[in-house]
Amino acid sequence: MKITRRQFLKVTGASATAMVAADLGFDLKPTAAAIRTLRIKNVKGVPTICPYCGSGCGLLIYSERDAAGNFVKLLSVEGDPDNPINRGNACAKGSALFNLREIYDETTHKQVPNPKRATKPLYRAPGSEKWEEKDWAWTIDRIAEKIKETRDSSFIHKEKIANGSEIIVNRTEKIASIGGSALDNEEAYLWSKLARSLGMVYLETQARI
Repeated sequence: MKITRRQFLKVTGASATAMVAADLGFDLKPTAAAIRTLRIKNVKGVPTICPYCGSGCGLLIYSERDAAGNFVKLLSVEGDPDNPINRGNACAKGSALFNLREIYDETTHKQVPNPKRATKPLYRAPGSEKWEEKDWAWTIDRIAEKIKETRDSSFIHKEKIANGSEIIVNRTEKIASIGGSALDNEEAYLWSKLARSLGMVYLETQARI
């Protein structure tokens, strides 16, 4: 990688400044803590789990709310220091989680709601070229109907083996499951039990893909 003279001076200058500050006994930790405190003053962080890989890193979501407790805007997304997995750290994807909710408007230089973020279930009928907004009750019922329809039409009760005899398998090969890291161990266990009871044999997780 080619480094210009200006870039070299910037890097060496910043390093020299940091070393001088350390040699003179300046402790910048209180300043950094004060900046963080001012940014989230009187705002309570709500713990959540990062939705990306399967590590299950903890995050704190800070948001502004009105007097009635209604959401106004997202302020910050940071690593949760009390989470034993990431201990307050976040990778590049987890650090960018803020952009799932809002984006930076170059015109107004402010955070505005991300227009590409889906806030309601979207459904596209077979053969249709457009997506329709549906409520959650309709969506869940539709998913249940399609699961039952697919399972009933593809369920395999018995299968022949090498010696010509049949064994009971009770499975369907036309439904698969992809789990996400938002599920904790108990939820993942319950879902896997439900999937196996339906006869699913293809169970995968987001973390392995």
